[in-house]
Amino acid sequence: MNEKFLNFALFFLILLLGLNLFLPKASKEGSIQTQSGFIMRSVTHSYVVPNIPSIELINHTSTWISLHPCTDFILYRYSQRLSDFPELFCSSVYIPSWVTKILPLGELYQVFSHPGDYIIERITASWSQKIPPVTFVQEEQGMMRSFLSTVFYAPVYNIFYALLAYLPWHNLGWAIILLTFVIRLILLVPQHQMLVSQKKMQVIQPKIKEIQEKNKWDQAKIGMEMLELYKKEGVNPMGSCLPLLIQMPILIWLYWIITSVTDPANYYYIYSFVLQSWFHFGLIDQLFYWINLQQIGWKTGIIFALLVASAQYLQARLSFAYTWEGKGNKNEKKIIEKNEKGEFVSNWVQDFLPDPDMMKNMMLYFFPLMIAVTTFFFPMWVGVYWFIGTVFVIIQQWVVNIIFKK
Repeated sequence: MNEKFLNFALFFLILLLGLNLFLPKASKEGSIQTQSGFIMRSVTHSYVVPNIPSIELINHTSTWISLHPCTDFILYRYSQRLSDFPELFCSSVYIPSWVTKILPLGELYQVFSHPGDYIIERITASWSQKIPPVTFVQEEQGMMRSFLSTVFYAPVYNIFYALLAYLPWHNLGWAIILLTFVIRLILLVPQHQMLVSQKKMQVIQPKIKEIQEKNKWDQAKIGMEMLELYKKEGVNPMGSCLPLLIQMPILIWLYWIITSVTDPANYYYIYSFVLQSWFHFGLIDQLFYWINLQQIGWKTGIIFALLVASAQYLQARLSFAYTWEGKGNKNEKKIIEKNEKGEFVSNWVQDFLPDPDMMKNMMLYFFPLMIAVTTFFFPMWVGVYWFIGTVFVIIQQWVVNIIFKK
């Protein structure tokens, strides 16, 4: 199977795995009260550490309700009452008539970093309606999720947090650009090896085609001669897989980090030597010049999509420079021939091999178009990340091309 098709399949396999692990699951039935008046309920019955519980406060009355979390609510873990809450948690919550609000529990992120059975009870001494307590569970992370969070999510998040904390004006755009450079520098060697491997595979295509045509009835011999050719030329057909395997999880973690950049649950992942007591998420500037990086689509989305597609096209064009360009099989007909035993067998070489011209057109046109569409339907920062990363790869590709040209 063509190497680029293999990379494409690996991309979506890893993407689906990451989304399956980290996208919110279908919620279980929470603690829901159906009476009219004031209603308090948990959106789901269980949460996974360190996610902050989501408790809805529903005002089904004709008057405003004013609540003071530190004095109007009691929180228990395993039937033990918790106290000494942060001052910010004690800010009053005002709920207009027929409006639903979420009880702001973000300041209690340290409390909810511990698994256990929790109960939130509304003190009703000055309230005629009896409000049933809300119960929910904070569950421990599974082994796989804990491993992936520790190995991938936490390191990337701590780098991003440090950049946001120390950059002037704590600008999200510059943090993303610098983080992209950090990631690309980490991947510099494997990315270079991938580009070299791709270039070598293109260079030896005439030899591969010659082997396949010469031994088209003997697949075992083709395999042996191909291995000898790879060994002689120093080519690893799987050489471009490793950087892709590394980059896809990083892109998934980065998406979750930035889209939930203000979620206090992320404090759970901050290393003690990185945490800065003076910095809080409210200081983050999400405008990069005139662009809201959390915005999706419209005019700015079109511009970013065109920029990213152009960069991807240029990188693909450079990747095909100074190499043999095959004519492909598009004008060849399927041949039915007799082998030495007189059996009719199809020319499997022509059936199995993808058309080189088709593959080239996919890399030059289809892939940039797909990236452009993806950029348009995702937040603007995804386009920034992809564009800066592609420019970095273009420079690497240019260096590799110089080496091969000489």
